[in-house]
Amino acid sequence: MNRMITRTITAFAGIGLATAGLAAPAFAASPDAGLFGSMDPTYDGVFRQGVSIIALAPLKQVPAEALTWLRGQQCLDGSFEAYRASIRTACAAPDPLKFTGPDSNSTALAAMAFRSVQQHEPADRAIAALVAKQNADGGWGYTLGGASDVNSTGLVVAALQGAATLPTNAAAKNRGLAYLTSTQVPCTGAGTFGLPYQAGGPADALASAQALVGIAGTLPANKPTAYASLTRTSCTSTLQAKVAAFLNQSLVSGKGTLASSLDPKQTDWNATASAVVGLASARQGRAGVSAGLAQLQRNVAAYTGPADKFKVAADATLIMVARVTGTSPRAFGTARTNLVAALLNSITK
Repeated sequence: MNRMITRTITAFAGIGLATAGLAAPAFAASPDAGLFGSMDPTYDGVFRQGVSIIALAPLKQVPAEALTWLRGQQCLDGSFEAYRASIRTACAAPDPLKFTGPDSNSTALAAMAFRSVQQHEPADRAIAALVAKQNADGGWGYTLGGASDVNSTGLVVAALQGAATLPTNAAAKNRGLAYLTSTQVPCTGAGTFGLPYQAGGPADALASAQALVGIAGTLPANKPTAYASLTRTSCTSTLQAKVAAFLNQSLVSGKGTLASSLDPKQTDWNATASAVVGLASARQGRAGVSAGLAQLQRNVAAYTGPADKFKVAADATLIMVARVTGTSPRAFGTARTNLVAALLNSITK
């Protein structure tokens, strides 16, 4: 997920039931019934819901209540905030300075989630909101209207890749790809072929991985039937080949892991998993995919966290990794973790 900026947490008060002539039920469903995970959704509710639905859709395991929750979060203009504690309150206007209001990451993931289950009306509305908020440089920022960054642009381009039948969507996608091309690190020196978080910065593993997903296609991604060679990648190669070469080499040299851009001593499991999905989607970098998969299989618990701090998006991303590598999501890794059951069991009742 994109770099998140600390924001004020909005306290949530449940809405009581008061119907004349009827006794209140002994218990009521949570206002967040259908939301995956019990962790505070303030900053990632829609994002993790979108990732979860995308992961479960190919397995035909998406609960109806999960889609109902996500539809309830949609703003009138089709966009999504990270989380709306009360869907009776209108969405705020985007404020890039405060990082509040609808954001591109939540909106893009929601669009792909709805499309993965053939719910085209809310998906099309989300796409239209993204196209309307494309920046003049062709990119998107985290907050709609904010300064463009590679992570956000990659996720939006992924959403547009699956909705490019409309000329306006195709044009927006192409401008987004042009923005990504313009930010690429020069083909000599450190980080060759990688993409930065923002133009002019150093190569960033997570930004490169999320961008590659959009450059190569959309979500959910499929297992490739074959991998193309990267041995002849050069400065004149395609954007996809160059980003794939950077991630493949980074995974191989890192023995299957990618370091955090914030703390190089720490492994960024999200970047690692996203790179595996991106490379498989691009059908390039078999060695990197194999190395990354092996490490992810050994470190499921490190990525998804303990039971009381279960990271829904991490579990769902591993289900995607299992799909693109042809491994079982119900017996994943050395501990043979049932990722599907863990995700479904986390849903709020």
